[in-house]
Amino acid sequence: MEETQVIIVGGGVSGLAAAKVLSNKINFVLIEAQNYLGGRISTIDAGSNLFLDMGAQYVVGNKSKLYKICKDLHMLLNDKGINDETMVITTDGRTFDSEWNDKAEDFWERSIDDVDEKFRGGKVKHPVSFADFVPQQFRQRLLSSSRFPRDLIEPIVHCFINSEMIDSACSLSNLNLLEYNGYGDPPGEYENELKNGGYRPFINYLRSFIPDEKQIRLNCEVQRVKYMERERKLLVEMVDLRTEEKKFMLCDQIIWTTSLGFLKENFQRIFASERLLIEQKQNAIDQIGFGILNKVVIIYKERFWPNNINYMKLLHTQPYRLDDLSPQLRAELHSQQVGQHLIEEIANSLHFYGGLSSTHIPILTCWFADSLAIKIENLNEQTLGQICHEVLCRYLRLDQNQYKPIKVFRSQWFNNKYIRGSYSYQALNSTKQHRRELKTPYAPDGVPRIFFAGEATHEDSYGIVNAAYETGVEVAKKLL
Repeated sequence: MEETQVIIVGGGVSGLAAAKVLSNKINFVLIEAQNYLGGRISTIDAGSNLFLDMGAQYVVGNKSKLYKICKDLHMLLNDKGINDETMVITTDGRTFDSEWNDKAEDFWERSIDDVDEKFRGGKVKHPVSFADFVPQQFRQRLLSSSRFPRDLIEPIVHCFINSEMIDSACSLSNLNLLEYNGYGDPPGEYENELKNGGYRPFINYLRSFIPDEKQIRLNCEVQRVKYMERERKLLVEMVDLRTEEKKFMLCDQIIWTTSLGFLKENFQRIFASERLLIEQKQNAIDQIGFGILNKVVIIYKERFWPNNINYMKLLHTQPYRLDDLSPQLRAELHSQQVGQHLIEEIANSLHFYGGLSSTHIPILTCWFADSLAIKIENLNEQTLGQICHEVLCRYLRLDQNQYKPIKVFRSQWFNNKYIRGSYSYQALNSTKQHRRELKTPYAPDGVPRIFFAGEATHEDSYGIVNAAYETGVEVAKKLL
């Protein structure tokens, strides 16, 4: 039977970061069920010299450890060359500029900050959801200002609710506002864009610290983990997904870095023999939320939106109906048996289109969150992109046949059974304590044997690449 000191389960950023620390110091094997390294970072070849990040796409905090590595790898886009102007468009054709949008965003942020004053100094008996507090505060601010037309108040509120759902990857009714407000951003400016190539150089950089190919086992799924009391070893049962051959390996310690979504579905099965471990972590796994965010990336032959605009927000002053789509698209949707309710739900959820600054190729991205993100995963990719295209053309008063998409790419993070979503969030009944419980090592014999890392174990900056990287490094250092 094969034996090693440490098994790292999961080849995403956290697992690769742990491997980087252990490299040339401790014998380890990294096991990844998928056929690639990177996890929820997935950079695809979308065309000739065109790369798209279908998962994480920003570097958060320009004073963070992650930022420094990406800067040293020359991955970051020069901020001076980025056009970040926003145009807001209503159903009836009214347009508003970035200054108008910035004022609305300021009102939204101040409405979130109101929670500190509202609940300062007192113990809250019940969790407060984001949906129950912030939209109402925001609405009041909008109504108190002469800048925003009264008929646009509700469309603006709905637009910002949708944007927040995309940021948090969940329904706002299940988002714990007090915990959300205590989120700790990495130091420095919030979002930094990447050059064409996305996160691929970063994954390649981490991969370079594992020179021996035999230390990486792709297409290999861990199915059982058991602590062998007499041998004081961990027995790991796995299956080679290409040959369906079962294999066993002994190790002293495990660094577990799979997504929280995978743990929610598989934790009790994999660790069935470790009753104390299940008692230690099951509640935390249940309580911490794991959201779903999918993107639709549309590539065009030529640009048709204003040259000085990189972002477009839609304010739906009237609901978008099935009949507003072209006859050709309606026929396609009918042949694919896509229901009217879902089509209209998709169209009316489209509030934001973002350009891609890293290339001169005209590209727009739309995002879908929570339950709708799951629903769109089973739709035809090109048809879904056409819905997004036609909705925008209607707002811009353009003939949708004049500027047709040439390629459409859609992520499917929920259908991926080894990930089951996008990133964690503070669900209504979750607290930082649950994240502490999740990352606490399991020590069946008094010696820490199984360590947990990944973005969901970060107490302050969960949900981002920084958290995955930092927790992988932190856990690996404990083994040295």
